[in-house]
Amino acid sequence: MASPKSKFWSRIAYSCGTFGHDVFYMMLATYFMIFVTSNLFHSDNHEHDAYMIGIVTTIILVLRIAELFIDPFIGNTIDKTKTRWGKFKPWVLVGAFVAAISLAILFTDMGGLTVSNPMLYLVLFALIYLIMDVFYSAKDVAIWSMIPALSFDSHEREITATYARIGSVFGAQMITA
Repeated sequence: MASPKSKFWSRIAYSCGTFGHDVFYMMLATYFMIFVTSNLFHSDNHEHDAYMIGIVTTIILVLRIAELFIDPFIGNTIDKTKTRWGKFKPWVLVGAFVAAISLAILFTDMGGLTVSNPMLYLVLFALIYLIMDVFYSAKDVAIWSMIPALSFDSHEREITATYARIGSVFGAQMITA
């Protein structure tokens, strides 16, 4: 049985993970569409810019709908994972790394492709957004599925979930405040 001090620091570590998780999500949810609509397409041809924004938002919509069907497979894959680090940790770490790199790339015009080769930009955008979304989902499913695996005691799980939600709220507020 873990000591109260050990449990406390484990909960703090878990809440730090959910803090970062929601910082990422709020960057995506709050600022990404602002970036796409206000900063990404700004040529002299406003009609073309509006067309590109429409295509990008349609790609996002289609991929978000597809995610509804992808997430159960991600959960099943995580459930079947057996590593020396457990079933959740690899997905949290790899998911966070790949999703963060992908999101950083999405916040660029990919070397001017929005102007020089818009079709290539759209293909790369769709591919990178899909990668970001799948790896974010893997991290999301893993980090929240971890709670029941942390303790057999429902009271302990409730306390851990409370710490996680507090970290999550602080992460979200840091971006939106």
